[in-house]
Amino acid sequence: MTNSTYAQSKHAFTLIELLVVIAIIALLISILLPALSRARQTAQSAICASNQRQLVTGWLMYTDDHRGFAMPHLRTNGADRQYWYGSENLLTQSLDHSKGSLNPYLSDAPGDTSVFECPNQPEDSYHTQGSTSSFTSTYGYNAYGLSPATTGYYELYRQRAVRVSDLDRPSKQLVFADTLIVLFSGQPSNSALLDPPQLFTPGLGWRDNFSPTTSFRHGKSKGKGFGTTITARADGSVTHEEHDPKAKAIEAHGIGSISVSNNPAYVQRPERWRQ
Repeated sequence: MTNSTYAQSKHAFTLIELLVVIAIIALLISILLPALSRARQTAQSAICASNQRQLVTGWLMYTDDHRGFAMPHLRTNGADRQYWYGSENLLTQSLDHSKGSLNPYLSDAPGDTSVFECPNQPEDSYHTQGSTSSFTSTYGYNAYGLSPATTGYYELYRQRAVRVSDLDRPSKQLVFADTLIVLFSGQPSNSALLDPPQLFTPGLGWRDNFSPTTSFRHGKSKGKGFGTTITARADGSVTHEEHDPKAKAIEAHGIGSISVSNNPAYVQRPERWRQ
């Protein structure tokens, strides 16, 4: 054996040494992955909170321009249905975000990474609700509590929109939150409307809502159960909230409510609703 051949064989890795190195690298990766996952979840939550802060700031600007009244969820005009996030035409089955009630107060265009979409609920993780396949929003507006006559619930036609100045506790009143709904098929769908834990029917009063829409998708373990939901309040604040275990829930998708009763987060002064 020549000196050069001997030197090469002396410094070459054996199979056992290579396997040891691979095992060490795999161990380090397994240690780092949970930390990276937590960092990713923290970043997504920060983006979601920023999105909702922009939405509620736009909402407050809307109320200033409309005599203090809360923004409607829905206005109808022939084939056009104007929602807070855009205008849908039933004939062409198209959605124009530029015509949404809140659009004049936002600077972001719609899309999977826009202010309308929570990064914890990517585009391919839900069915798009409505007659179009365009983006709507994975955030729900609490029109049920703030502008009930425009939520699309026909039995609420006698209720009125709320003046922000009439709210007892603006810091408690939900305006936006993470939302998701489960269709009759069992398929999860986005919901641009935040439904309360109790619904109102004239003549019957308040009853439990068996299909809540508040989504507790942040910080869930392996995508199951309940994490936290991010909410925007009428005073402009943004907070994390936990699911109330006593409230109705769809555990498979982490959907429920932050409280059993509507007051004060979802619907303030529910006793004043007209029968």
